[in-house]
Order: sequence, then structure tokens, then C-alpha cells
Amino acid sequence: MSKSLQVGWLVWGDEAGGVATAVLNNAQALKQLGQQVTLWSLGPGVLVDAVAQRGWPIQMLGQSAELHQGYARYGFSLIGLLRRMAVLLGLRKKLRDALSKSPPDVLCLPWPDLMPLAGPAARQLGIGLVLEMPNTPSQYPMQLNQRIYAWATQRWRVRIFANSEFSASRMSLVPNVAVITPAADASRFDPAQVVPMTRAQLGIPPAAIVLGLIARLDHSKGADLLISALSALGAETAELHLLLVGGPWSSNYGLALHAQVKAAGLEQRVHWVDTVPDPERYWPVCDLAINARRDIEPFGLSIIEAMLMARPVLAHSLGQPGSTIEDGRTGWLYHQPDVAALAEALRRALAARTQWPAMGHLARAEALRRFASDTASQHYLHLLRAQKEQACKRVA
Repeated sequence: MSKSLQVGWLVWGDEAGGVATAVLNNAQALKQLGQQVTLWSLGPGVLVDAVAQRGWPIQMLGQSAELHQGYARYGFSLIGLLRRMAVLLGLRKKLRDALSKSPPDVLCLPWPDLMPLAGPAARQLGIGLVLEMPNTPSQYPMQLNQRIYAWATQRWRVRIFANSEFSASRMSLVPNVAVITPAADASRFDPAQVVPMTRAQLGIPPAAIVLGLIARLDHSKGADLLISALSALGAETAELHLLLVGGPWSSNYGLALHAQVKAAGLEQRVHWVDTVPDPERYWPVCDLAINARRDIEPFGLSIIEAMLMARPVLAHSLGQPGSTIEDGRTGWLYHQPDVAALAEALRRALAARTQWPAMGHLARAEALRRFASDTASQHYLHLLRAQKEQACKRVA
């Protein structure tokens, strides 16, 4: 039997949403395979709290949330980038000293800009370094960002794991990119095991047709487009309701959504829930899952979770959803991120409403096969072991 692999994640500590879920699910997948996992955190936050609740080891490199908040405020201007780099350079010795006392076999990064921080220490100590790319790289003039990634992977011997085939296709200049989709928690998102919320608890009529959008409140997620599409459908779908789960509702975008709903006269048909720790309990309330993201969806873990909960999904096709969802079989796709296209897609879905239960069962089977299998976890572990071996050879 192979020796247990020691895998660490270097994080800011306050990650939330899809990035935090990916770290937790990937770590859980490795734990189930008998591997050891540790969180190395630059500060406190919700991800640290979630790991602590699971009883997994945590190495705290700092105790102030202000570090990441200040880092993020510097932005992406030339001066801002230089200040960001100064923050990372200032942390290098602390990270190297901590890693040297208890080095993991492999250190995973959920953010590209942590490569300059972790790279020198990992190379010096013979630690395998992996970037679990959280997003699809943008298309820069002269493919500048790809060239930077390619240089960084050579400089610090980083292996990049793209989160989808689509994301990998945007990194053609970067050598040795692997595709590892974030692990999905099939035991948690299991209709047979979940204790669901009820429509009565949420103030939703029993006979309503409920659309569900479970996502962090952000303009890119397109909740406003969905509200506008609901309004555009008008009286033809008076029984259609919308459940929005995710926060923060006190943000400028959240307040704007409330104003939009009021202006459209949809107060009785749009139902609000702030960020929750148990989104799986809300999917049974919904008949149809929605992903209305405006821009590229690199992977769409919420899509997979909805499919695992036996819900068909309607989504904007740009990015991985175009490959995840089979149009007319496990859900519906629309190809322009605007109100008209979304409203028309809703009409298509509503016309096939009697097929939704069967489509949901097919969606769950597909999600289990493609995104929650032991084979996928074993492949992930195999690539991590290979990166460890490469790091050891270079040191030797």
C-alpha cells in the first residue's frame, strides 16, 4: 500500500463560495482515500472555521483578517500590483519557516497570485506545488497572462489543474495543464438523505412553480437578469416564483435587487434567503435550478449540486455549462446573457414541465458519473503523487 500523502492548502482563510467549497470537497475526497490534509492559512475567516469544524489540522500563519482585506484593496493598477507583491514578499520567510518545520508532500494553491509567495519555499524544500485554478483565464492582448502563467510554472515548478476542459482550452501556452474538476459531495447532496426546508417555511405557495438560484450575490451571477426575465414573462406565468439563496443582501447589489423586485411588482413572487451553510436543504423546494451567470462560468459547482439533488438546470452556455448540461435532456441552455434569451429559455423549459422529474433523475445520474465518482478522486490523487515525485527528483 502506498504511503499516505500529506497534502496542504495555502489560503487567505476568508475564502467563501465556490473556492471554499472546492477546497473543502477536494480535501474531503482525499480524506476518504486515507490521505492527510492540512490547511495553511494566512489569516482567520469562514474557511478556517469550516475546516476547524471538521477537525482537520490548521497551521495559522497570521491572526489578522486585515492582511487580506488590505491586499485586496490595492487593486490591479500598476501601483496596486506592486503593493500586492510587496505584501507577498513580506510573508515569504514566515511561510518558509513554517513549512520547513512540517513540510507537506504537496501544497495546493486556490489563487494564482499565491504562486510568488509559495513558489520559492516549495522549490527549496522539495514540496510539490499545485495551482488549482479557480477561474477561466481572460483573453489578454498577445496572450500576456498565459505567458506569465507559463513563466511562473517553470520558475516555481507548479503544475496547474484547470477546473474544466473549457478553462484548460484558454491555457494553450502553459505546459502540462491537467483538468481536475472540483469534487462534488454526493453524500451531502443526496435527495434521499437531506432534511428539506418546506415551502411554508419560506412563504412560498404549495402550487407554485419555483425557480431556484443559489449563489453568492454578485452582479456576474445575473440575479437581476432573472428577475427581469420573470417580469418579462408577465401574466403568462403568474404561478412562477423565484427563490434566491445567497448573500450579502446588505450589499449595494442586494439593495438594488430589492428595489428592482419592488418596481416590477414581484414582491409576492420573489423569496429571499441570505447566505446559508446548508444549501442542499433548499434545492427540494425548487422545481428548476437556474445559473444565470453573465460571464464565463469556469465550472459551476452549484450546477453539479443541483443536478445531484435531481433538479434539471437552465444555464447560460458560456464556459463549462455548455458541456455539463445536455440541452433538452438534463436541462436547457441559452446562448446570450440577456433578458430576452433567458425569458425564451424559461418558456422552453416550462413547455416541458411534465418532463422535469425524469430529467432531474437523469441529471443526478450524470453528476454522479462525471463529478462524484471514486475514479475522479483516484485520478486527482494520482496527479498529486506525481507532482510530489517530480519535486523530490528535482531536489535530489
